[in-house]
Formats: sequence, structure tokens, C-alpha cells
Amino acid sequence: MYKYLLSLILILFILSACRLDVLGSDKLENNKVKYVSLGSSFAAGPGVKDIAENSPDNCWQSDHNYARQLSERLNLDLIDASCIGAKLSDKTSPISIYSQIENIQSDVGLVTLLAGGNDLGYLARLMTASCENLVKQGKVHKTIPCLEMPEFPSIADYENTEYHLNIITNAIKGKAPEAVIVLIDYATVLPSTSLCALAPMDEKYAIESNYIKGQIEDILKRVSVRNSTLLIKASEITRDHNVCSEKPWIRAYASADWSMLTLPYHPTYEYMLAITDTLEDVLKPYF
Repeated sequence: MYKYLLSLILILFILSACRLDVLGSDKLENNKVKYVSLGSSFAAGPGVKDIAENSPDNCWQSDHNYARQLSERLNLDLIDASCIGAKLSDKTSPISIYSQIENIQSDVGLVTLLAGGNDLGYLARLMTASCENLVKQGKVHKTIPCLEMPEFPSIADYENTEYHLNIITNAIKGKAPEAVIVLIDYATVLPSTSLCALAPMDEKYAIESNYIKGQIEDILKRVSVRNSTLLIKASEITRDHNVCSEKPWIRAYASADWSMLTLPYHPTYEYMLAITDTLEDVLKPYF
């Protein structure tokens, strides 16, 4: 009888310990900081490693973009809302940044935002300029059309981009008052001096594109200061890794016959790794 009671007590103790362990695991899972990643292609990461299994259709999110790598390192509960082609000003599009912020709830603890280039035709101008130049050289088959060249941004376009960035950043603060908000600017795609064969465009377009990028950087600085957010200057981190550098973190314009997995002038895995490292260092005091 005595041995029976001891055995029963031992079994009950083991079962209680198992239950506590399960409850503890659930508690840890529930205590994960919720993280929402907002942005366009430089956030989504098309062509970086593999497409994420849960990537929304036609968003081409990489399974190794900075949001997913950061979430693994810091044990965050991620909603990756980024999508290629996303704009700030297009409120009606299901992939717009306005649509993406609908993923933010009051208990979200971290939000990153990388956007603005599509509103100003930044990447589209680079790609079209390269395509048109290859057509002039007879290196592009006529059956492959170039993208339409966006207009050079006006002062009103820059003001509109800044306006929407302020509205969206303020909306994020309203939705998640306790969230750490991190704005990220664009990688340096082109060198500030001479071009190379990996960026086959007229010098005119290179100068214009670098000007647009500089304006985006200035806009993000002002928005960050106005809204008291953190700012990651990817432009500085990648300055020595532009498409014409010895160790580029940007894909070259190798051919006009590209796909979403070979999207020219977009980041490589090395870029994503560097931004992840920077985010991890910056966020250490918070998480």
C-alpha cells in the first residue's frame, strides 16, 4: 500500500511538471513581441534565397529578408506585410502601405517601414533607362518591351511623398502607441562617380536617379525627427557595395529579359544580412 501511494504521488508530480512546462511554453509564445514589417520590394526581398512559404501571391517575399532574419534572432512574432510595387500614396491598392498598416494592432511592439521609392519612380527609372540604352546598342530583342519611363519627380511629388510618410507614421503610432518604429532608407544602387557595364544607362539618368535617392533620404530624416522614430541609413551602410563596387550587394542589370527572381538593381542576401545586423544592434536596448 505504501509503495502504491508513493508511485501515485510520483505520477501526479510528473504530470504536474509536464503541465507546468506546457503552460510555461505557451506563456513564452504568448509573450513574443509582435512585429509588423511594412514596405515595398527592398523590404520584401524578391530573388533573395527562396520565396517564403507564407508570402502573399505576387508579393515575392524572401524567406531571408531582414524582417524574417530579425524575427528568428530576436524571437519575434512576425507579420510580414511587405510587397513589391507598394506605394505610399495609393490608398485603394490592396498592397499599398495604407493597406499594409491594417495589420497593426494595439499590442504590436515593433514596426519597420521601407517605402517611398515607387511613388517617385526611383527603381522604375533605373530599369527603364538601362533597357532603353541596351535597345539603342542593339542588345535587346524587339519582343522584350522596356517599361514606360516615369516622369522626373516634381517638387509636388516629393512633398506628397513626405506628406504620406508623415500620415502613415503617425497612424502607426496611433494604432500601436507602445511600438518601436524604425524607418529604413534605400540602399545605394549606383556609384556617385563613373558608371560601369553592370549599370548600362546614360549618365543623365544616373545623375537623376542619385538625386531622387538623395531626396528620399532627406525626406526620411525629416519624417523620423518629426515623429520621433528610429532611422536605419541603409544608404550609408551600402555605399561601398553599390552595383559597380568590388563587392556589390545590388544585382546588376545583366539583361532586359529579367524575372522577379533576377530583378535588377535590387538587394542581394548580403544586403539583407547587413540590415538585419544593424537592426539587431539598434534594437538591443528595446528587446
